[in-house]
Amino acid sequence: MTTSPRQAPAPPDPLDHHLLDRASGVLLAQAAGDALGVPYEFAQPPGPGRRDEVAVMRGGGLGPYEPGEWSDDTQMSVCVARVTAAHDVLSDVPDAFGATPLDAVGAGFEAWRTGGASDVGTQTAAVLRDAAGRRGPAATRLREASAALHAATGRTAGNGALMRTGVVGLVALDDRVATARAARSVASLTHTDPLAAESCVLWSEAVRVAVVAQRLDVRAGLDLLEPDAAARWSGWIADAEAPQPAADLGQNGFTVTALQAAWRAIATTSAPEGSRSAGRDHLVAALQAAVAVGGDTDTVAAIAGALLGARYGARAVPPEWSAAAHGWPGIARRELTALARRTAQGGLVRAGGLVLPDGDPRPAQHCPVCGTLLRENPRYPRHVCTWCALDVTDADGRAVSLSNASLLGGYTAHHADDGSPASPDVLAGRVWIGGVEHRAQEARFGGVVVQPLDDPA
Repeated sequence: MTTSPRQAPAPPDPLDHHLLDRASGVLLAQAAGDALGVPYEFAQPPGPGRRDEVAVMRGGGLGPYEPGEWSDDTQMSVCVARVTAAHDVLSDVPDAFGATPLDAVGAGFEAWRTGGASDVGTQTAAVLRDAAGRRGPAATRLREASAALHAATGRTAGNGALMRTGVVGLVALDDRVATARAARSVASLTHTDPLAAESCVLWSEAVRVAVVAQRLDVRAGLDLLEPDAAARWSGWIADAEAPQPAADLGQNGFTVTALQAAWRAIATTSAPEGSRSAGRDHLVAALQAAVAVGGDTDTVAAIAGALLGARYGARAVPPEWSAAAHGWPGIARRELTALARRTAQGGLVRAGGLVLPDGDPRPAQHCPVCGTLLRENPRYPRHVCTWCALDVTDADGRAVSLSNASLLGGYTAHHADDGSPASPDVLAGRVWIGGVEHRAQEARFGGVVVQPLDDPA
């Protein structure tokens, strides 16, 4: 009997809609968890007999924040994502100004601190202040400042690197070793302690696995650590899953307990039996459990949210949460999810997963709003992607939902908030995305297509 050699798994498809939705979920569910935890940060968590029986996005917190507004956890993730969406964060090739992508991440952190940070963790703030007085490229200055803080205190294993690592799990979906290197590199900008880097390796790899393989597995990256470190983390993960953990998970400013608290919230919750939306129900239950831990509630829920979103996708985030999510630098769901998709696609395209020859007909097309690569559709070459279409509004900025009118032809339109019929203008095809008018029409083979006004009918 002969056996054929085992084939390597096919690389992730950068145009796969479901994969892209899971990538989109990383930042969206993180932002939702962040905003959900904001009101309870270092305050009384929700619970029976308290002001809130369950966590609600009522704002306040240390910002103070508006309802639905994310905090520094997602703000710093956006700093990372703005770079990863356009560049290979591990590239050491400088741009025209001599800066590498990792320098751009560091410079983004510095610009954020002085240009809109609503709250900065103690350790991160100390590193950024010190780095500002040093000379050299941004990444070098930050690493030097972080190393100096570690030498002086021996305590640089806060949760500030872990909280922003979710999007790093998207930079190389086909390469777990590259993902781990990226996690260590981004962590090292502000957190020198090896525990911080190790926690980021584990969580980034778990995010990558969730997006590609659709499973929740925080142990997937243990073999990417040194054997002694892997043994320690294996014990800490097992403790997080225990009926009564030995660790005080409420003291989660430490990267180890932050990871434990986030993983426990995921591993010990599930959707109710018979649920018709198991992914959404698990995501909601786990984020509620993350906030209920107490302590640094927005950070624990943000960390958990990134992994849950990677597994279940943007579609699993409750519509009222995703619609409310917003924050620095003045963006919301549409821009946030686009950063995640472009990060995921960019890593795969740069690795050769998709060929887009210059000057030749492309096998893919770009969403004209967010730039996401989409499967080619010659009939609608500039149609808006599914994720941007969720942000369609009427002329007054009120969200509307478009759907087919079945056998009658055309489409129907209703306000997303209360289901009331949309305006005649919308039914006539006039819709807006981000304040820019677009045209909606019934697609020839089903569905509704939205295109910029300058496209031919």
